[in-house]
Amino acid sequence: MISGFRISGFRNRPHLLRDAQGSGLVEAFVIIGIVTILLTRAYLHLTGYPQVGGSSLHIAHVLWGGLGMVVALVTVFSFLGMKPRVLGVVIGGIGFGLFLDEIGKFVTKSNDYFYRPSVAIMYVVIVVLLLVNRSLHDVRPPTPTEDVANAAAIALGGLDRGLDRARREQALAQLRRAAAAGADEATLTSVRDLLTHCPDRNGRTVPTARELARRATPAFAKGPGMLWTAAVLLTLFSTLGLLSAVITLDDDLRGDEGTDITTVGQLTGSAIAFVLCWAGIVRLRNGKLWPLQFLRAAALVTVLLTEVFDFVAQEFGALLNVAVGLGALVVFSSRIAVTERARALSLDNSAATKLGPLPPREPSSLTVDR
Repeated sequence: MISGFRISGFRNRPHLLRDAQGSGLVEAFVIIGIVTILLTRAYLHLTGYPQVGGSSLHIAHVLWGGLGMVVALVTVFSFLGMKPRVLGVVIGGIGFGLFLDEIGKFVTKSNDYFYRPSVAIMYVVIVVLLLVNRSLHDVRPPTPTEDVANAAAIALGGLDRGLDRARREQALAQLRRAAAAGADEATLTSVRDLLTHCPDRNGRTVPTARELARRATPAFAKGPGMLWTAAVLLTLFSTLGLLSAVITLDDDLRGDEGTDITTVGQLTGSAIAFVLCWAGIVRLRNGKLWPLQFLRAAALVTVLLTEVFDFVAQEFGALLNVAVGLGALVVFSSRIAVTERARALSLDNSAATKLGPLPPREPSSLTVDR
């Protein structure tokens, strides 16, 4: 029975279980929030920043953002299944974007919506949220308890509308992984029985975001051409960024006001990325792993350090630099994963070769009359 669920090796204490779908939902929430901010700023710019509420009142869109997040929470609290969660992500993401867009009003005494560092604050909030999300789901693999709980959640969601083949296979894979880790067999059997009672869902299977991205990726992006394109673009941007920061610093030092932390931050981040990029791109052809790691480190420095100060100086003008940094980070991380898998396979083949061929089987004592 499910009520007798125990897994050996775990302390008998309450703990939080991670949702296998949670990381993707958080990322979708953040992406919808970013799109909402960009569309809101574009709409307000094109319409001359209208005010809702007449001559005496101003209904700021932060209120609509708060309302959207409340509606999202109530939806998730009130209904079971994946559809309410997706609806909550969409409505909550829109509300989050509307709320974050007005951050400048709440960090200044003058309620300044156009406060220049506000875009940098938005960027830091989004980056921290994504980093926390990744640390929650990627630092350690799922525990057997989490595998069983996620498989049971899939089964419960499929009792009404059924399960497609991909979701059913995902749940069965989680149960197999939990069984290999020592999960209670009675509990696993109960969840498997629950899965067998889920009808098959006919019709088209909705592809995941990862599958859509894989289908939309051209062949050029999967080959060495994209690797060199990303490396050259990141190196070019880091070099131009370093030159621009040096010129700005020189102008500031020549003036009466002196320099500020923004210029120093841009100079520091650009200089680190510059050194890492040139060290990596010069030796990129040698087939080793460290040039790729250097380039990925440069992309991380660009996204997590340099662009924070770029947003302070340029506001939304820094979006192009962020796109280059994020694109390069995806390309380098993907190529590092491919290289590591190839090396692991090569080591496995080498070990099998050293073991030599298997000994011949002993002849059977059974004979067959023809």
